[in-house]
Amino acid sequence: MIVVGLGPGDASYLSAEAREVLEGAQRLFVRTLLHPTLDQLDINPLSFDELYENADTFEEVYEQIVERLLEEEKKGEVVYAVPGSPFTAERSVELLLKRAPHTKVIPGVSFLEPLLAKLRIDVSKGLRIVDALSDFRADPRENLLILQVYSREIASKVKLQLAETHHDEAQVIVAGHVGVEESEYIHERKLWELDRIGDFDHLSSVYVPASEEDSRAGLRELEELMDRLLGPGGCPWDREQSHASLRRYLIEECYEVIDAIDREDFADLEDELGDLLFQVVFHSALAKQEGYFRLDDVVAGSYDKIYSRHSHVFGEDAAGNPDAVVDLWEKNKGEERSLAERLERVPKLSPLHYAQKVVKLLGLKTSQAARSQEEIITSLKELVLEANQAGYSLDALLMEEVKRLLKKCKSETK
Repeated sequence: MIVVGLGPGDASYLSAEAREVLEGAQRLFVRTLLHPTLDQLDINPLSFDELYENADTFEEVYEQIVERLLEEEKKGEVVYAVPGSPFTAERSVELLLKRAPHTKVIPGVSFLEPLLAKLRIDVSKGLRIVDALSDFRADPRENLLILQVYSREIASKVKLQLAETHHDEAQVIVAGHVGVEESEYIHERKLWELDRIGDFDHLSSVYVPASEEDSRAGLRELEELMDRLLGPGGCPWDREQSHASLRRYLIEECYEVIDAIDREDFADLEDELGDLLFQVVFHSALAKQEGYFRLDDVVAGSYDKIYSRHSHVFGEDAAGNPDAVVDLWEKNKGEERSLAERLERVPKLSPLHYAQKVVKLLGLKTSQAARSQEEIITSLKELVLEANQAGYSLDALLMEEVKRLLKKCKSETK
């Protein structure tokens, strides 16, 4: 089987080899007849256009195309032609090469080359390419090229997605048939006008240039800011800090977040969460300098952990209520580390908190009937009063008891 790229829309972009193969093919198939290059060649291809009318999704269309091509190949050599370059946004070729790696590919000029030249886009400065049919999220700091904006309905969808991150007056450029001289068009518009253009078709794309005006700092910029503070000529105080010296600030920021939650002050909560996030960035920057890990590793680790522990959402497990979710969460945590490792890692924030976590991990329960919150508070108050009268430290007593429980646990597991 041979795959040929038809170029952006004019036969002048075809190589001599591509033209020879196309015009000499005995059994030529094209993904779609809606391509200007085909009208300029002496060929009579069969197309897969009818599949688009009957399938529910584009992915289904591409899978059916591959199945049909593989069946046709059993009868003899097949030439399959696709718009642009076979290696640029051509899902059917991607699927075909997985199934038939022996396939020969004759490359073609993609729609990108003439488009980049027409719009004077330097890709070395960054260009993100997305499909209009995907649920992409734009970033005003990025040069963005949106493909497959083939109708006003799709343009409206794109406009709504862009409006989440760009202002209504942001510049957008609609380009179509670029490289096909007699039908090429370029429209420069404001975002709010995007779906008011009337000549969208299968060769239309939307380019959104980066805008510093709309730029907002993100996690990457915060990391770069921290690196600057810790670098030569940065902040003398920041450069003297260590994980240990920052410990008090991390605790303080956590308490300030909790206080904002308790006060239901969401403006303050936003601010305090930012301060807490900066502590994460600070510790990650120090760890990067020490060669241990980077902020990206922290984010990836968090993602993997949350994903694996929600096996009732992303896996085969079932959990129909919050209690079942908690049980499943503990089960999944238990598969990540042994009980001994989990006991070793229980944070010692306070003796009472530490004791509660250890007792829970050990599975210890009281034989008494569950009491109300008020009853437990009364008992705690009585314990405090008795300990004060007897001259005992409840913290010391509790920590000693926890040590005894852990010692017993270790001896039983040997």
